[in-house]
Amino acid sequence: MKVRRFGTRVVLLSTAALSTFATPAFAQAAAEGETNLDEIVVTANKREENLQKAPLAITAIPAAQLELRGLAEAKDLSAIAPNVSVVGATTNATAAVVSIRGIPSAADETQGYDSPIGMYLDGVFLARSSAASFEVADIERVEVLRGPQGTLFGRNTTGGAINFITKKPSHDAGMKLRAGIGNYNAWNVRAVANTGDLGPVQISLGYNHRERHGTVDNLLQPSDNLDPGAQKLDSFRVALNWDVTDTFSIYNVFDWTKIKGVPNASQLADIGNGVFRPNVVYEGNTFAQVQPANIAGFLAQPSVTVPAGCPKAANRAYQSSLCLGSYGPSTDKIWGDLLRMELSLPTITVRSSTSYRKWDNTITSNTLDGLAQLNAPLFSTASLFNGMPAGLIGFVLPPAQAAFAPFIAATPVPSTSTALFQADNNRGQHQFSQELEFVSQSEGPFQWVLGAYYFSERGHELNHQKIGFVLDTNTAVFTTGSFGALAPLFQAANPARYRVVPTLSDLAYTAWGNSLALYGQGTYRPGGKDGPLGVTLGLRYTWDSKGVDRTQNGAAPFSAAEYALNKRKATFSAPTGHLTVDYRASDSVNLYARVAKGYRSGGFNLRQATSVANNIGLIPFNDETLWSYEVGAKTEFMNRVRLNLSLFHNVYTDQLATIPIPITGGGSFGTQTVNAGKTIYNGIELEGMFKLNDMLSIDGNFGYIDINIKDFPGADITGTTRNIAGLVRAGAYAPKYSANIGANLTIPVSDMTKVIGRVGYNYTSDFQMFGNTLTAPFSTATKGDARGLLDAQLKIQGLGMEGVSLTIWGKNLTDKHYVVRSVDFGQLGMGTVIYGDPRTFGATLDVAF
Repeated sequence: MKVRRFGTRVVLLSTAALSTFATPAFAQAAAEGETNLDEIVVTANKREENLQKAPLAITAIPAAQLELRGLAEAKDLSAIAPNVSVVGATTNATAAVVSIRGIPSAADETQGYDSPIGMYLDGVFLARSSAASFEVADIERVEVLRGPQGTLFGRNTTGGAINFITKKPSHDAGMKLRAGIGNYNAWNVRAVANTGDLGPVQISLGYNHRERHGTVDNLLQPSDNLDPGAQKLDSFRVALNWDVTDTFSIYNVFDWTKIKGVPNASQLADIGNGVFRPNVVYEGNTFAQVQPANIAGFLAQPSVTVPAGCPKAANRAYQSSLCLGSYGPSTDKIWGDLLRMELSLPTITVRSSTSYRKWDNTITSNTLDGLAQLNAPLFSTASLFNGMPAGLIGFVLPPAQAAFAPFIAATPVPSTSTALFQADNNRGQHQFSQELEFVSQSEGPFQWVLGAYYFSERGHELNHQKIGFVLDTNTAVFTTGSFGALAPLFQAANPARYRVVPTLSDLAYTAWGNSLALYGQGTYRPGGKDGPLGVTLGLRYTWDSKGVDRTQNGAAPFSAAEYALNKRKATFSAPTGHLTVDYRASDSVNLYARVAKGYRSGGFNLRQATSVANNIGLIPFNDETLWSYEVGAKTEFMNRVRLNLSLFHNVYTDQLATIPIPITGGGSFGTQTVNAGKTIYNGIELEGMFKLNDMLSIDGNFGYIDINIKDFPGADITGTTRNIAGLVRAGAYAPKYSANIGANLTIPVSDMTKVIGRVGYNYTSDFQMFGNTLTAPFSTATKGDARGLLDAQLKIQGLGMEGVSLTIWGKNLTDKHYVVRSVDFGQLGMGTVIYGDPRTFGATLDVAF
């Protein structure tokens, strides 16, 4: 109810502000015939066009706003557009989970899944979400497309697409320098140089360095630059534009980035307490629930020790200092090259885009359980009776060994140094893409685009996991079934009821994928190119092939028989497209209706268990399909107000779902990914810009999504798959509400100097991360928090001389603490959370000449 009231207040306050302050300005603007709203140009339809005339839901953020607000990578874009949410990674600096209209990119970063959210750099598809969020220098604009993009964009996406578009070299020679400082010992430098015209060639060179200390103090780590949240980035970019002739040009851009950073701190938020989770009866069927290990009892044992001053308890509240065991940095290296050739003829433009990109990631051994390294009792069958009373031990020893009972009684239970969950990773991916586009340039009533697209990728991963599984020996070993009437005596005398079972597991594979697509889109306007009525039809056909060569998924490499079940390939194909009708009721009102189909390729769940005994190999899952129905209005009033509205109804079928498969005895699960889900998404999106006068403007957006899960498979205690939609909390990584409002003020001080300020507030409602209540015992503790973040920037442009500016900025000024990522470890008995950045602030000096 509070969230609903907040959403209503945002709309009412925005309307009130407009009504109170803008009416006199509207009247004056209308009288004088002024045009004060800046035109925003986008390229979502492969040609430059006014944002207000593009009949689809798209948000474009220009360079000036990006720089002022410090938006440089995907992780910065949460709430920048309605129904868009972005959260960072758990283990490295370049991963992000992006949600658009309730559909998130995969939180599982294995390379068997394609993302339903397309991330692009200069139109080049970035295939892996784990390598899609890195700082991009010299951005021209960011375009956020909401809804399925099944025609013109490289890989089909069901949720939407985000395209970072960088600046081309300038025809004017110049240099831009930037230096900044901030709290947490943050500092950065950046330089961008343009050669200007060297005959027909222009070149730009850019370098960026940024670093900061951690935002949470790891009490076990003396170095601040190795605390959680610490990061060091270096990037380099060179772009060349060559106008070979008046009609033919070549553009090449190369970028290279290295990021070394320590993941944000994992906090132990909740733990199992030994309370039995009973079976659930739903629609007449019985389902087992995961039984989490009793970590609370384990940590309470005096025999479980941690370094002095370190806690042994769960605490979900934000902690500015923690004791974290092996918590080291990850290193990401990313580079790529784009070669774009363009031939502009009187009636057609032919464009070829060739790209290669490579990503390598190394994650050092990190404990993700939120605790210090533990010294704990070790479970082994050879030491079961250590520390027990000699008289009791004598009952179970053979007569010939009875004399050893006192020795066993005097021998303590062995201990081990362990983490509850520790992992490291070595992974990488490289990709090649080639796109050929033919874009009409006719002034007639019919405009069209034809294209062909090829994409190929290869990837690998070697993920080591060390799990300290906590075993309750009283209920698993010293049972009446094994010890009869003596069981209660052994349980009472047990010197270490909870013991650690060290478990090693490796995931090792190589994966590949190829994709080929042909597409076309045509727009017909009976009244001519600028006629009021337009009908657009887009069609695409995609052929995908996937393969995987998995060599290990457990404690030991596969045998020859196991390997044969884990080398697999599969093919998928589908037609997609859209039909859009738009009507330009006037120069300032554009109405549209759109029906679109999106497709996400099938693949492999690379964590799926296989079995030689049951002849179960790695099973591919099929592609997903989303049908989207949308109506929208794009309006401008009195040259001062821009207001865009969209309503959508999305039906997602054949949706990927991970089925929990109960293991004999209940309470423990394997998993399999299948195409059995169906979800309906209904939503509203509102974006506005209110330019009150030449000095003051207000902008904002509001998004709402209602998610209704219709089908979600789960196996009951008999192994029969049932629909458990009512047991699944909707909205994984998908906030129901998002809103953003900002006030912009420009004050001229002199002919050379002006002051530019912005105060912005963005809100995101809470959201679920692990919604299956059967397999996620900590789903409440691991929920993402609602948060309202206040940011502000003040820029003095023309400080002392032309081309010099100083910006003072602050993010999360109220120091809001909020959970953005989490892990529900289920049967391991714990849930951990990661908090977003605390308050950060600093100053940046820019010099241009």
